[in-house]
Amino acid sequence: MKGHWKKQFNYDYLGSYSLDGKKEAVVTITKLDNDKVIGQKGREEDCFVVHFKEFDKPMILNRTNSKAIEKVAGSGLVQDWQGTQVTLYVEKGVKAFGDVVDALRIRDKKPSKVKMDEEIFKQMEHAIGIGKHVQVENAMSKYYMTKEQQGSLEGLIFKKKKK
Repeated sequence: MKGHWKKQFNYDYLGSYSLDGKKEAVVTITKLDNDKVIGQKGREEDCFVVHFKEFDKPMILNRTNSKAIEKVAGSGLVQDWQGTQVTLYVEKGVKAFGDVVDALRIRDKKPSKVKMDEEIFKQMEHAIGIGKHVQVENAMSKYYMTKEQQGSLEGLIFKKKKK
């Protein structure tokens, strides 16, 4: 068994534990919705949520994270946010709900990318070969790469997932 202890429970939404100890993760917005959420006092409320390509569960958006997406997307219109890449990170020591907790946050600047060189490409190919295709898939968004490099890595990942 691996990962954060909170991942052992069936939470419906992403939280600080979702990064599994990673410093940050670059993700792509696929959809925004309103969901009915049961609050801490058992009361049902509508919450604004965002779905990411890289995660199965959505994230509940608060004002802080919504403002960060607005800044990165360059628009306050939620219909303009789809396809925007943002960086998730964990902020420690946030006061919420009468407690001090770790909070999942969105950086208010565009994710920085690095040009993929041949060495990084070979390392990614090797990582896919030894079963770390999920990690490679998550890391790909951090690199500028040629269409050939991207197609090659995606093909290897697809083959690994089919096994």
